[in-house]
Amino acid sequence: MNQQKISRAEKLAIQYPLREYQVEWIEQIYRAWNRGKRKVLAQLPTAAGKTVALSHISNDYFLTGKKVLVLAHRLELVEQAADKLRSVTGVEIGIIKHGFEAHLERPIQVASIQTLTRRNLAQILPKVGLLICDEAHHATARTYREVFDFYSDAAILGVTATPQRQDGQGFTDLFDVLVEGISTTALIKLGFLSPYKLFVTSNSISTIGVKKSQSNNDYLKNDLALAVTTQVSLETVLKNWYKFAAEKKTVIFAASLGHSKAIASYFSGHNISCEHLDAETPEKERRAILARFSRGITSVITNYQILTEGYDCPNIECVYCLRPTTSPTLWLQMIGRSLRTARGKKHAIVIDLTENWKTHGLPDDNRQWDLSPVSLSEDDYVRGVIKCSCCTHVFRCNLDSLKPLSVGINNDGQIIERYQVACPNCGAVINFEKIESKRYQSLLRLKNSVHPEITEIDLSVAPERLKSVYDLIITERLKQLPSERAYKSIFTNFIITLAEFTLGDWREIVKMIEPDRQVPSRQAWQLYLEGKTRHQNRIAALAHLKRRQLQKLAANGDPEAIASLKQLDLEKKSNGVHNSSQIALQAQKIGERHFAETYRSQWQLSLQQLPAELCEFLLDNAGLFFVDLSSTIAQISIEVKPAPMLRKFKQKEVEIAFSIGFKQPVHLMFRINNSYE
Repeated sequence: MNQQKISRAEKLAIQYPLREYQVEWIEQIYRAWNRGKRKVLAQLPTAAGKTVALSHISNDYFLTGKKVLVLAHRLELVEQAADKLRSVTGVEIGIIKHGFEAHLERPIQVASIQTLTRRNLAQILPKVGLLICDEAHHATARTYREVFDFYSDAAILGVTATPQRQDGQGFTDLFDVLVEGISTTALIKLGFLSPYKLFVTSNSISTIGVKKSQSNNDYLKNDLALAVTTQVSLETVLKNWYKFAAEKKTVIFAASLGHSKAIASYFSGHNISCEHLDAETPEKERRAILARFSRGITSVITNYQILTEGYDCPNIECVYCLRPTTSPTLWLQMIGRSLRTARGKKHAIVIDLTENWKTHGLPDDNRQWDLSPVSLSEDDYVRGVIKCSCCTHVFRCNLDSLKPLSVGINNDGQIIERYQVACPNCGAVINFEKIESKRYQSLLRLKNSVHPEITEIDLSVAPERLKSVYDLIITERLKQLPSERAYKSIFTNFIITLAEFTLGDWREIVKMIEPDRQVPSRQAWQLYLEGKTRHQNRIAALAHLKRRQLQKLAANGDPEAIASLKQLDLEKKSNGVHNSSQIALQAQKIGERHFAETYRSQWQLSLQQLPAELCEFLLDNAGLFFVDLSSTIAQISIEVKPAPMLRKFKQKEVEIAFSIGFKQPVHLMFRINNSYE
């Protein structure tokens, strides 16, 4: 290596020094390559500095005269990677993307995967020494595979915070080895990531009945959007933001494009600087919106499926989640946006109105990653995935990428498609059929209204309390027992103080009892709730005993006992009156005024198409709650007072009526406002 190159490397190390964990991560990658593992998948948590580390690796290849190609799948990721590489290496970076001038002579190229696969690779970039795939959990797509196959001699490095797939497939056919980086827990303790506060509700958004995609097992966007917008009002979203994140730089993850736009409009109407962003936002406008947010001109960004990956804005203070998902990858990517450190930022705020945090855990939970496929649950199997008869592995295959071996029709007139696929776990050949579903007239789709009372979940730990639990575990040898018996022993020994145990305490206890358990927050939450219930039952039992004692004394004429009983009765009655008044306050309106006024004529025309009985009922007892006309199929939620007669009518006939009224196809759901019961 000549003197000029040595000087470049030394200058790079001074200007962009690597942290110790980044150095170890890079060394692990090089060790894998040196062992002949050409295709390396490397994991590092969100906001841990993957791009800087990759820039150092790219610089190494540049100094040896080898070309580098970086793949990304979104504009922001392309531009961020190019900017960081330019800053770190000190050389101009080529960008291969529609709308950018190509400079193919430059030694380091950042390419949009969509643009790259539409070009002739043999002509524009016939050979590279290093191929880097950003957000590599997407690398299973056909487009990435084609690029991987073309550069068959290059060292390949896939990077992601979450090497996990939703279809039970795995990464063994794409990568040779997995390199795991430092944990999120360690990064928070070292001060490289921000600590966070968690705000959730026990009355969360329900996804019961929401259909799932056959390709990735996540909720279908139209079904999900309708369920979310039916249950939670825009007013509720705003009130919770005011209460827990007012004036905090916030990213809101909405359930659909229309939902995101509606939130932005509602916030703006209440004098909050809020803007909407999605994949359809023009590139120039998208850059301007993100720039205003970064500078603090815009306080809140609402988005749909655009800021979930790679967006680098250190001073995000709050993530507000209204998007349920079955994907732990998506969940961790969303909340990871808030964990970057920034000057003056003491902690991040995570507000979750969904079940995501309970289902997928928290960002600093223990997680063990693996290239091997992870079997789906039997519940998912019932919903249409495949179970291998040889190894019992459960997985989902993408039918869009398969051609049926044959197509036929059964005696019921349903189309039958026959397929063949290899099990990703054992390789066995599996034959299966896809049968066209029968059409049927379903009843009206109903969802209960959600009025989430958000509270902060205490994630702190009490060292003295944990020491007492640890001493019990050692003296009673609880680790040698089944976990259920060990936890039961802890409940019994700490029954008096169970109410003081925080979720943070229980997370640490789970790690003591089950050190190999992944995502301990799920188990910790169940133990936390059980502990609360056991404590409350104990208090109730003691109160019952006390009342019985007072009743005996009162029967003998004891004046103090008589007075105490009267006081207890007054307190009970007072609580009942308070609850009734709260319900009365909630029951003052039906529907949302903005949508009712905006779509008054469409509402009236739609009702005229309905059976007279239903039309008359809805006229007096219902109102438009949410309307989204941004796509070809309108999403409409109607708030209605509870009534048994709603069960008499069919979903299809109501949707047809509203399709006439709104002059486009309609998906519709009723929101039952139970405060009118």
